Amino acid sequence: MNNFSNDEKDFLRNTQLLKHLSEENFKIFLQKSERVTIASGQDLLVEGSESDDFFIIMSGNVSLLKKEGETNIENFLGALSIGQTVGEMRIIQNRACSLTVRAEGEVIALQTSIAGLRQDQNCYQSILESIGIILNERLFNTNVTISNTIKEKKLKRKQLIFSLLFIIVLILFLAELSFALYYALNPRDFCDAVYSYPAVNQLPKT
Repeated sequence: MNNFSNDEKDFLRNTQLLKHLSEENFKIFLQKSERVTIASGQDLLVEGSESDDFFIIMSGNVSLLKKEGETNIENFLGALSIGQTVGEMRIIQNRACSLTVRAEGEVIALQTSIAGLRQDQNCYQSILESIGIILNERLFNTNVTISNTIKEKKLKRKQLIFSLLFIIVLILFLAELSFALYYALNPRDFCDAVYSYPAVNQLPKT
């Protein structure tokens, strides 16, 4: 089944899923895999269906689609491109596909049978370890992203509070300035306003 060129083998050797494999396990993995060409619009995996295969994209792009509820409306969730894997998590537990994966343009990929991979336990365990490393990296990146998001929200909250305080102070300053300008331009009104107030120190009549 191994029909990969030397350049393709070198490329696959450096992909995230395969770069941690020993040379022996890498060769076994390639022997259990094949090079496939997927036409534009063809589905690699279909949501809700069973599949024994997973893929590594060697050229082209695929879309990740998810149906909306019980309808047939498909929502675009994202895309995968060269070097990325499709359906590799089903190696841990093979279950119905949670997404539809569709080729956008012609796609060349490595295709591997999960059942065939399990026939060689050493190679299978090596792939599981690689998936563990991938999951650990994803978890770390997710934690970093969440931490950065929290910091950004706190910073935005502080900026918002500062902006509101600045606006309040500015309004008060402008109000005082407008009063000062008004009475500066109309001093008689200022005097009338002052004399209109009763004297606070006036002694009561006896």
